[in-house]
Amino acid sequence: MKNIAAMSQDNSKLFTRRGIFPLIAGVFAAPILLSFDHKTGDEHRKAVIQPKALKQGMTIGICATAGATTDFSSLNNFISFLEGKGFQVKEGKNTRTRYGYLSAKDEDRAAEFMEMIKDPTVDAILFTRGGWGCARILGLLDYTAIKHNPKIILGFSDITSLINVIHQKTGLITFHGPNGNATWDGYSWSVLEPLICAGEQLVLEIPDVELKDPQPETLVAGTCKGELIGGNLSVLVNLIGTDFEPNWKSKILFLEEVHEEPYRVDRMLCQMKHRGVFDQIHGLVLGQFKDCGASDKLGSMTLLEVFRDYFGKLDKPVMIGAPVGHIKHKYTLPVGVYAELDTCTRTIKLLDAAVKVEG
Repeated sequence: MKNIAAMSQDNSKLFTRRGIFPLIAGVFAAPILLSFDHKTGDEHRKAVIQPKALKQGMTIGICATAGATTDFSSLNNFISFLEGKGFQVKEGKNTRTRYGYLSAKDEDRAAEFMEMIKDPTVDAILFTRGGWGCARILGLLDYTAIKHNPKIILGFSDITSLINVIHQKTGLITFHGPNGNATWDGYSWSVLEPLICAGEQLVLEIPDVELKDPQPETLVAGTCKGELIGGNLSVLVNLIGTDFEPNWKSKILFLEEVHEEPYRVDRMLCQMKHRGVFDQIHGLVLGQFKDCGASDKLGSMTLLEVFRDYFGKLDKPVMIGAPVGHIKHKYTLPVGVYAELDTCTRTIKLLDAAVKVEG
């Protein structure tokens, strides 16, 4: 297995000097807890579909299933980056169009995505940006066709609904990783490349990069195993009570958010709690909650206080501050892969390859 924190000199340290002290405090503040999956690893492996690994010369399709792109320079830079890595790029019909705050009408965005799915020359599908719109097309997709044409599908933010619903309905492993308007080079690519190109079973550690919203901390110490699911908090909450709600049972759930005040995060976590989500999962990873501070600091709880209220006494492993979300340096997490979470060392160990490497 490959240790991501040691992949480059810039990321050679496991913990920042600030981050190690909360870890020590967390280990002594809570007992070691163990949680076990109801499925065995072998049973889980039979239920998932690995997409084909990506190699140089293969074609990456770019879709716009959510918001409209307003800065074409970021899209052009994204395409140049992929081409510079040796991939062919095929743009969808809606990458440069606009329909209000969406890239196109629902039927057109769904059709663009399904065309990429059915196109045998397209080996992976990435996205221009998030925003809003994926939930509107979930009922328009052909999940049987997606299952029979497995390929890498990677995105985050609003794409959270797409990658989680596709995995649940088809068994296809999908990927919570950067969109086209995110940062691709440096640490983010150093995680993504071995994951989707080489099929490596990574051990994801807290890198030596700035993580402040919140800083890494062990909230409840322990280890657990389960299938990874998750993404943007508000997008996932929006699926609760619908036909597209994820199956939370026995999962390792990861959450991130951006531009939401603590009381709004509180409200969404409250809905998940009432739904029984936190009773069903095996472990929880809270990523970066960027720009989620209170505008009225005198009359607000801090985000950390909200997290401690909900999860400080949870009887399963919890860590906060992982590099997941709307930040420059981030993990790519495979949705559907069987993994082990260790909040004592703050690591996520992938127990299976996320892609199928062909000879």
